[in-house]
Amino acid sequence: MTSITFRYIAAILLLISTSAVVNALQYTAKHDDETGFAILRQIPSQIGEWQGRDYPLEEKVYDILETRSIIHRSFNSDSGQNAFLSIVHYHDTKVDFHRPESCLGGRGVELDKTTKAVTLQSNSEPITFDIARIISTSSNGKTLVYYFFKANRFIGSSYLMMRLNIAANKMTGNDTRGSLIRISTNYTPGMETEAETVLLDFLQDLFPHIEKLL
Repeated sequence: MTSITFRYIAAILLLISTSAVVNALQYTAKHDDETGFAILRQIPSQIGEWQGRDYPLEEKVYDILETRSIIHRSFNSDSGQNAFLSIVHYHDTKVDFHRPESCLGGRGVELDKTTKAVTLQSNSEPITFDIARIISTSSNGKTLVYYFFKANRFIGSSYLMMRLNIAANKMTGNDTRGSLIRISTNYTPGMETEAETVLLDFLQDLFPHIEKLL
């Protein structure tokens, strides 16, 4: 009798724990665009030597991404360099993020994706994390793209790890924030090294705002 009771209790506890994990991993959108907007507005248009200009998006893009908390901004430096910043932020939601490569691909476009470790200065200390690195080649030229995810303390290119961190954050602190950060620059063939320098310089200037706000 004692053995049956123990198995019954163990089964109930297993069901409860499984339900909690499924609830944490389930990606059902809960919009909180007002808070998300307030956060993204704190990312300035002037970042170091970079001056930004916002560009509008079509309504269908907001519908696809399930949020209006988006930055879509072109930056130009004093030295004439250009970097494009896109941030998609979900402040209080569990969502299935749309990876940038799904938007970059298309007819006649070739994508070369790798993972790259970058080291940036954070509060006077170096921090290293992985980013996804994509070279997009089309008839219009080449584009170098970096992107990564941020979910509370997690920063990196792994979609799986980002989702697991959101689930863990929800269970431990009811924090379901998540962001996709993407930067890109166009370049001519043979100028890949220079394009890398542009994005790394811009990312270093941008990073304190990412760490503080997202």
